[in-house]
Amino acid sequence: MFDPKQEIREIMPQVVEWRRHLHMYPELGFEEHKTSAFVAEKLQQAGIEIERVPGTTAILGFIKGSLPGKTITLRADMDALPILEESSCEFTSTETGKMHACGHDLHMSNLLGVATILAKHRQYVPGTVRLIFQPAEESGKNGASSLVEAGVMNGVEEVYALHVHPEVPTGQISVTPGYCTGNSDIAVITVLGKGGHGAHPETTVDAIVVGAEIIGALQTIVSRNFAAQEAGVVTVGTFHSGNVQNIIAERAEMRLSLRSLTPESRERLKERIETIVKGITQAHGASYKFEFHYGYPSVYNDEQAMGRLLQAADAVIGRDNVIVNPKASMVGEDFAYYAQKAPGALFWLGAAPTDTTKQYPLHNPKVEFNEDCLPIGMEIMLNLILKQG
Repeated sequence: MFDPKQEIREIMPQVVEWRRHLHMYPELGFEEHKTSAFVAEKLQQAGIEIERVPGTTAILGFIKGSLPGKTITLRADMDALPILEESSCEFTSTETGKMHACGHDLHMSNLLGVATILAKHRQYVPGTVRLIFQPAEESGKNGASSLVEAGVMNGVEEVYALHVHPEVPTGQISVTPGYCTGNSDIAVITVLGKGGHGAHPETTVDAIVVGAEIIGALQTIVSRNFAAQEAGVVTVGTFHSGNVQNIIAERAEMRLSLRSLTPESRERLKERIETIVKGITQAHGASYKFEFHYGYPSVYNDEQAMGRLLQAADAVIGRDNVIVNPKASMVGEDFAYYAQKAPGALFWLGAAPTDTTKQYPLHNPKVEFNEDCLPIGMEIMLNLILKQG
């Protein structure tokens, strides 16, 4: 058996170089053409068979081991965000208005390093490792669901992914059993009233007044329709109505971001929102339109896969550095689609900068990540593949 730590030490300068290159040349969802070509080149240089998924920028890699074992998938996402970078690192984005502010550059370089090491030592690899370099994870573009529909999970027995976190200390990971991210959905509410002169409100149905009452009532859904132990978020992100101060608005539109954990709570949110909107508009003599757009489902960390992940992480950083967090993050993550097809687990890899003044959250234009997280993430993933017993 080879020494994974030694292999990681030897390849780390290359992994860091890959990461910084990818950071400097970010591409948005389904536009990752140069990124995809870069990933494909590095995989082929390592002697790894690749496939492309028609109609996407996805790259799949296949490593057939010499030992009996499972078919396990490891996933990395490739897309950047439409953000103008303001970080202090020396390798900032060369693409104005585009930035790897969610750490996908680290995800890719991490998985390229893992793949290169496994391909070099196939004689010690059990089963088959399937690599997914996925486009369009951000902004609800369904990069994962399109790949699942194309069959990339056929025959897969387990699936894993990591996500760097700039607010978790480097040297630690954070995991949540069961549901670990939120359903992330969108609702659009349009209030249709009757416009008129600001001096004669009695002849109108003021869409702004109706909309304001709806906004207030929506805030009672989670507090009065969810159990205290349940999680839910109703955010009214936009409210648009009216154009002139002396004209009573005929129309108002609200766009909502909705977060929940279970399929049941997701449907309860949808039902309660429309019930509230219908009742308030009827009470004021207005009408409404209601649209509900399903986004990413919750990621569910399978119990058995979680057990394997904890064992793999314990061997690298020790149980004291594995934070088992019972509270799910309500962010959306399309890894959920893979975890619906095979037992899987997603974990947060600590990547906080040592300089706390440079610590910013994901999706912030100033966010920076500690590259010392890379060997930790690589070794955990290698353990997941190599230690299947």
